[in-house]
Amino acid sequence: MHTRKTSMKLTSLNRFSTYCLSALSAILLICNSATALAQNHNGNPLFPRPAELEPAIKFWTRVYTEVDTESGFLHDAENVSVIYRRVDYNRQELESYRRRIQEDLQILASGKRTNLTLTQQEVLDAWGGPGVSNSVLAAAVNNVRFQLGQSDRFVGGLIRSGAYREHIEKVARERGLPIELAALPHVESSFHPGAYSHANAAGMWQFIRTTGQRYMRIDNIVDERMDPYAATYAAMSLLEFNHGLLNSWPLALTAYNQGAGAMSRAVRELGTDNIATIVANYKGRNFGFAGRNFYPQFLAVLDVERQAQALFGMLHLDPAPEYDELELDAYVEADVLASALGVTIAQLKFDNPAIRPVVWEGGKRIPRGFKLKIQKDSINGSLASLISRMPGTQLYAYQTPDINYTIQRGDSLSAVASRFNTSVSQLVSLNQLTDAHRIRVGQVLLLPHDTNMITQTLVAATEPAPVQAGGAYAVRSGDTISSIARRYRVNESDILRLNGITNPNRLRIGQQLRLPADGDARVLAAAYTDAVEAPILTEAGLAGATEPGPEDSVELAFELVEEDVLAGNAQASLDLTADPSDYSVAADSSVEIHPTETLGHFAEWAGVRSQDVRSFNSMRTNQGIIVGQRIKVPFSNVSKDEFELRRRQYHLAQQERFFREYRIANINQHQLAANETIDVLARQRYSVPLWLLRQYNPDLNFSRVRVGQTIVVPIVARVDDV
Repeated sequence: MHTRKTSMKLTSLNRFSTYCLSALSAILLICNSATALAQNHNGNPLFPRPAELEPAIKFWTRVYTEVDTESGFLHDAENVSVIYRRVDYNRQELESYRRRIQEDLQILASGKRTNLTLTQQEVLDAWGGPGVSNSVLAAAVNNVRFQLGQSDRFVGGLIRSGAYREHIEKVARERGLPIELAALPHVESSFHPGAYSHANAAGMWQFIRTTGQRYMRIDNIVDERMDPYAATYAAMSLLEFNHGLLNSWPLALTAYNQGAGAMSRAVRELGTDNIATIVANYKGRNFGFAGRNFYPQFLAVLDVERQAQALFGMLHLDPAPEYDELELDAYVEADVLASALGVTIAQLKFDNPAIRPVVWEGGKRIPRGFKLKIQKDSINGSLASLISRMPGTQLYAYQTPDINYTIQRGDSLSAVASRFNTSVSQLVSLNQLTDAHRIRVGQVLLLPHDTNMITQTLVAATEPAPVQAGGAYAVRSGDTISSIARRYRVNESDILRLNGITNPNRLRIGQQLRLPADGDARVLAAAYTDAVEAPILTEAGLAGATEPGPEDSVELAFELVEEDVLAGNAQASLDLTADPSDYSVAADSSVEIHPTETLGHFAEWAGVRSQDVRSFNSMRTNQGIIVGQRIKVPFSNVSKDEFELRRRQYHLAQQERFFREYRIANINQHQLAANETIDVLARQRYSVPLWLLRQYNPDLNFSRVRVGQTIVVPIVARVDDV
């Protein structure tokens, strides 16, 4: 057994050595062509290659070309040009090698340079020889990191990219964006449309839920992140947004991974938009290995892609499928539709990956307004003609009603699953939960339609009668704002605004709620405004977003070493990656004021009274606060980290509520007219919340706008009823 294992290792090593020799000339070609490319941009390339980043670019080139997913490099996390050794991906052996390297580094850091063991000499050579300082070696002890190889994954991604590349480049050209951006899925997912990451990012473009909801429909029925074509439009919108804010493609790309807010803070703190300077010096809490290396990875995949044939030989790329598409004007059962088209459910599912399992399982209908796709060669006739032949009795004007259960005190997910003859995994998938152990009293769970609902009263299959103007609804046990809004087909935000509710989690049985009348045209922004002081909220906000579990997915595992960050704050930061606002606390305990925030908010998040905040800032009793200005917060009762976490959760909840109902469809450049204020522009002209308008104009001074000033306005559209 030992002999066989040794033989396998030698064979693997020989294969690796042969591959390296054959690839060496191609890698040199990559470096030369990359240098020439940089020089051909007249000194101002869209994607500059600072000399300081070349070691990282070369490191990722080796990752994408020299080692596959059964092996990888043990290297220094700060100076990636220091590679200690290539190792097989065996956790036990990997950790053994890591410990040996750390021990050798400690010995070398003591000053020893002679009579070294073979492994000590290898470690010293990796750092360039005896001239390296003891302090550098001492610091390196805790920076030994493993990077999984990606060569086979890159080849697989390159083959898959054939199906999508033409579409991606077309969308980029339509937006006036660089077509080089079409290579980004190599970094994100290796062009795998069903990919899920450890951070619950999904799809080929790896959107987390909260960011994706800005541009796509994501719910328990449709998740457009999983449709590589729909997600491409969203990805280009996000990249365009990032570039509009940061005016730099290196920063815009890094913001795709880290968030526009993080990159904006990096620019402010360091006083430069130079990507090399930011990579070397920015010390943001969540700006770790992935953030520092994202742009070098992108440059590396551009290099490798240009020399793919020299590196990997002739590859046959997947062809781009030809689809027939039709936007449905009715709700339809999946099995009935498949039968009408003469295709299998599997074919329909393959061509429409955005549809969630509940539809394929028969619990919901394919929704009205969904753009259905089917490969042309799989149907006999056009999609429109085949659907037009379906009997009217198979086309519905409404969705299959939800079967809900409201969590009671003492419930657990396993108890609910047992009560309704289902499984925890089904509940987790259907409700897109990330943690089966975290449910709260009053939370409404969707139940599979094949459960035994003896103790539940089903919602009628017909739409409820519209509430007349001035009508009221008496809150019943188990009601939530969401369930009431869903029942009467109205907006949660309208209910909150009409009833002056600041905390949607606090309703009482018998409470009378005014509901908007059917067809009542109301301005979206009203529920999300007012930078002046308002009543103190009693809750900091809702819990973070939840994600679906992976189904037929590929799990991405690029690193084994995780960044050491405050877990809760890191998740809140992750969920706000599309938000460029600065929610951090400065060294002088001050924070920037954002729309919807009040002194009451700051007091609650800090665990003090509003008067304490006023006194801390020497404010008069009736003095309001202004968006964009800074205010100091007393931190006698909570830490700055806890304050930031509460603040981020508040804004996350606010934005989640909005993007459950609306998505960003376009942007507009608006020239401010005479007598037009930002408030009027947001509320009356475009019906967008002030916080969203400010996200597109982060440097806008709300109190100093002038006639003719250009304001970037996001155009929002209502998400279709489900």
